Amino acid sequence: MYYLYAKNDSGLQSKKLIGEFSDYEEAQQKIEAELAKNKYLKYVLEETTGHVDVYGELIVDVIEEN
Repeated sequence: MYYLYAKNDSGLQSKKLIGEFSDYEEAQQKIEAELAKNKYLKYVLEETTGHVDVYGELIVDVIEEN
């Protein structure tokens, strides 16, 4: 599962969820569409595999970031 977030410079909520995607290509298409609307967009694309750490939280890998 892929999660696309928009980054912002505000304090506690530093990223806002744009969308959840099951396919990497769908996530890339959404990134391109969002960048077409706002060329200054800062984003993070994260992938989860369903594995959890000892605290029960999903393990997240950052796939792409600008």
